Amino acid sequence: MIEREADLLPVTVLLPETAADPIVMYDAHAALRLAVVEQAHVRRLGLEWNRPGNYVLLDPVDAEGKWGCYVGMTAPGGIRTRLLDHLTNKDHWRRALLIQRDTTHSFNSAQVAWVEGRLYDLLNAAENAQLHNKVRPVDETLPAFDRATLEACVLPISRVLRLLGHDPATADESGVILSQTGATRTSRFQGITVFHLLQAGMLSAGTKLTSTNGAWPASAEVLSDGRIEFASDIYPTPSAAGKAAKDGGAVNGWDFWAVDEPSGRTTLATLRARYSETAAAANTN
Repeated sequence: MIEREADLLPVTVLLPETAADPIVMYDAHAALRLAVVEQAHVRRLGLEWNRPGNYVLLDPVDAEGKWGCYVGMTAPGGIRTRLLDHLTNKDHWRRALLIQRDTTHSFNSAQVAWVEGRLYDLLNAAENAQLHNKVRPVDETLPAFDRATLEACVLPISRVLRLLGHDPATADESGVILSQTGATRTSRFQGITVFHLLQAGMLSAGTKLTSTNGAWPASAEVLSDGRIEFASDIYPTPSAAGKAAKDGGAVNGWDFWAVDEPSGRTTLATLRARYSETAAAANTN
């Protein structure tokens, strides 16, 4: 199976002469400018980074492949100023991923707030990420048409994170995770199925699912028993249905399928993470 070119992400990367300067990346499709900066060299960021945007603080990856992170935003202030503050009030991080709009007009406050919440969902659902944010940022003031445009930002951000060794991928139905040492461990989401989400009221029978992969547009439907109907065929898991939608290509269905909510597109992986949090909270009470 040859991967479609549209599945690939062309990004322009500007590599600096020294490790002290940030690596800058441009994604023309989503109109993003991103940068990777080491904590020790934040003061070398140029004033062009004193504009509104988002950032992700990244901790070192441990022996099991797990890593801590913190999602933030700046508006109306700039990213550079906020990171300088974090040099003294947050000491856990090693490097940061900076995110700005590469257009004449930068992100506004509602846009960066929405992106912050979307990145929280992405990392909260990630198998190896451990968020330092105490609560999910919420901003529902962004118009629906803006949300659809900003959704295009998520793919390049997630792939750059993977490039940096901080893969935001989630586990599939197998529930087996391979660590950096080669050892296997059990996913924190193992055993959670679509039927659990139905029982919890996070999904309902007949809920429409939409592909999150623009190269493989598809829609499916959740059945009352938790199975997925796609193209008139019924599949036992999201990954099985996603594989059919990708003409047999490998896929993690929990990342591939999403539901459209008033706040934007929500992947099944995000719903699974929310279910896991709710179940954990109930067990502690």
